[in-house]
Order: sequence, then structure tokens, then C-alpha cells
Amino acid sequence: MNNHKSEISIFVKSYWNYFLELENEFQQTQKYVSFDKYNERTYSVEYLKLIQAVCSEIDVVAKEIANYFDQDFKIIKSPTIKHWGYVISKNMPQLSTLKVIFNNDIEVYPWDKFGYTRYKNKNDIITYKLDTGCQKPSWWDDYCKIKHNRTQQYEEGNIYFTKASLKNMILSISALYSLEILYMEIITPEIGPDCYIEESKLFE
Repeated sequence: MNNHKSEISIFVKSYWNYFLELENEFQQTQKYVSFDKYNERTYSVEYLKLIQAVCSEIDVVAKEIANYFDQDFKIIKSPTIKHWGYVISKNMPQLSTLKVIFNNDIEVYPWDKFGYTRYKNKNDIITYKLDTGCQKPSWWDDYCKIKHNRTQQYEEGNIYFTKASLKNMILSISALYSLEILYMEIITPEIGPDCYIEESKLFE
């Protein structure tokens, strides 16, 4: 149990507290745009900043989790979503169906149908691809477009900057929340009263 407390303490200080800070910054935006489905296409520089911070943190946390489950993961050079996605989907399969409640009434499935498989190609090299029936999260694709192709037009009158929306903000921070919560439950099956973890204000 002491090892579990040590693991959770390190994770909370290193990752969960940063999630809470990002969540707090997002919560402050509600002063200007209500968390409502009618506003989900609203986009802004503030959402742009937060989405990039949140998705970057997802990448960092996911690699930390992959290292925990697979000691060989750390030898992969420049791992991407397909690499850590494979390890996480095999060790945390419940993530793909996990439902979170945002702002008391909005149901979100941020990792819906998430899963990767590993195989050897015709050159006998191990590679990765989406598993059968699985898909990459839409919010991750949009984050990549926002990051690398912000001014590129994807349909008449719209550029990828418009993907920095309330909808993608909710989806991405829901993904970070669910990833961290599920992992903390795995590494600490029992948390004593002396192991305090501050709760999320927006999710359950």
C-alpha cells in the first residue's frame, strides 16, 4: 500500500494538479461563452491556447502511462498516438467506452471506439494501425490541424482555426480527465483517507 501511495502522490503532483489548473482556466471562459450545446461551434484564441495545452498534456500523460504498462515502450523513438494508443488500449480497454459527465448534464465519450493493433509488415517490421472497428478521436485530428495547418481552408469560408471550438475543448479536456482518472484507479485500487485528491469541478 505504501508503494501505491507513493505512486499516486507522484502522479497527483506531476499531472493531476496540472489538469486541475487547465480545468480552472477553462471554467473561467464560461464568463464569456456558456457551456451549452448551442455554443459548441464557437471558437476563440483562448480555446486555441487551451486545446493545444490539453492535447499536449494528453500526449505526455499517455506516454507516462504506456511506460508504466510496457517497459519496452521507452525504446521507441518519437512515439506517437498509434504507439501509446496501442499500449493503452490493450491495458485500459474500458477507456474506449468510458462515459464522463461534463458540467452536470452533458454526456461525453471522448475515447469512443479507440484502439490500435500491432503487426509485422511485409518487410518484417513491427508497425501499428487502428484496430478493426476503431477510430482516431476526432478532437485529436482537429488538434493536429489547428497545430500544423491553422490557416488552411478545409471547406468554403472556413479555416482550421475554427476547429479551436468549445466542442473540441470539451472533448479534449474530457479525454485528459478520463485518462488520468482511470489510470489513478488502476495504480491505487484502494486510497486511504490520508491520501487526499482534489476532485474535478466540471467532471464526474
